[in-house]
Amino acid sequence: MLHNKHKLTSRVICLLLALSLSSAASCGDNAAQSDDSAHESQTATTAAVSELAPDLPAYDGDGRDFTILAKMEVSMSGRWTALDAYVEEQTGEIVNDAVYDRNIALESKYNINIKADYMDIGGQYSYNMYKEISKLIMAGDTTYDIIMPTIQDAALLSRDGMLYDLNSVGNIDLDMPWWNAQFNKDVNIGGKSYFANGDICMSFIRASYCVLFNKGIIEDYGIENPYEVVSSGEWTIDKMLELASQFAGDTDGNGKYDTADNVGLGMLNNHVEVFYTSAGGKFVTYDENDGFVFCGGDERNIAVLEKILEIYTNTDSVICFSNNSKRSANLASLGHVEAAAAAFEAGTLLFLAGTMNNVPSMRDMTTDFGILPYPKYDENQTDYYTYVQTWASGCAAIPITCLDINASSIIMEDMAYLSSQYITPAFYETALKNKYARDNESQEMLDLICETRTCDIGNLYNIGGLVSLLTNNINAGKGDFVSTITSLESSIEKTLDEINELYS
Repeated sequence: MLHNKHKLTSRVICLLLALSLSSAASCGDNAAQSDDSAHESQTATTAAVSELAPDLPAYDGDGRDFTILAKMEVSMSGRWTALDAYVEEQTGEIVNDAVYDRNIALESKYNINIKADYMDIGGQYSYNMYKEISKLIMAGDTTYDIIMPTIQDAALLSRDGMLYDLNSVGNIDLDMPWWNAQFNKDVNIGGKSYFANGDICMSFIRASYCVLFNKGIIEDYGIENPYEVVSSGEWTIDKMLELASQFAGDTDGNGKYDTADNVGLGMLNNHVEVFYTSAGGKFVTYDENDGFVFCGGDERNIAVLEKILEIYTNTDSVICFSNNSKRSANLASLGHVEAAAAAFEAGTLLFLAGTMNNVPSMRDMTTDFGILPYPKYDENQTDYYTYVQTWASGCAAIPITCLDINASSIIMEDMAYLSSQYITPAFYETALKNKYARDNESQEMLDLICETRTCDIGNLYNIGGLVSLLTNNINAGKGDFVSTITSLESSIEKTLDEINELYS
């Protein structure tokens, strides 16, 4: 279902804006400026145009409509909606006005009228945008100049040949800093980039995974400072479980480990791929021709899976907040995020694993919290890695049915650049870092998280159904990963051969 910008009711507009990360008032010792002073700060930031700007040819749209199709989400109360493409008017809210000002700058520079339609992503792993956009493209619909689907939907659209290769259209330079170099390298297939991410998508930040910790618990229990652990390179899965165990316990003495007790680590049951990524696990690598080769059965990757199994089978410190996990059946009535957030705010949960989208919901906590990246596999792992929720994050692409590829590529590049000038300073620096992060260390952690976002094509395409099977098995407490992977290896290699052929 499409929602035209002119047909969205004021109620829906207000809902979407309210759900934006910067919609709430700040709190805590490091509370940010008021909206007015923050807006002044944003104006000062964007007034100084970056010396590094795209070298683009002139274009005059002669007043034409330039239409963007972007994602929205209604199945989970809109909590994953981000107005990446368009807002109706200025409201005085800093992020809203940054989007508005960016679009006005584009309209003025290129003599165009930016319009936007929003399409529901349909819930987790529904691939609704892929299905609906495919129908439009197959029907020859030329409405959209740029599309901003979820990452997982874009991957399937690129597989089916429905998107332009951004490396070959001209005008777009993915090496520029307003694009995320690591992520775009990871989704580059055979030297081709059919979708990209960076400053152009606020949801790319919101869907990035992080671990929150209750600073009050750390202080009260004399637990090692997690910031120092991360900075020293010692923030590993083992270390996280060690610190979690120092707080966890059956405090009510009923013989059951649940949210009435002190919980060391709380998470949803679908975080297998998140820990796998942060631990440096890979399902595919590249050959000398930039083709995909399966590597999920390598010794280190098997060791990573075994380490993740230790998390999920830990019944002394860890609870999965999920309705469909056997280990959390006693929490079914509490729901998903609500149960985790309630325990975290009540001071009975030390570590809360989730996404940046959880951060604003903690704004009213009286106890301070901190923000960390997901842990490494071990101390020998050089870097931290951050997983991005691919069904929730948007990205940018150009459909093969766009009427003017020159115009689409010029405006998409400048839209990304101007997003770095207008939206990122407002959304990331002012709203997320200054309003919600309670201390300087969390701000540094946010930079680390955003700098280390990555993606595994094998995970993105769920090759051979492997990721789903491993997730289900780990949730059921099953190991035997070698035989599981071996049983699917021929199917996986066939799928990768097909993908390599499609993109050759």
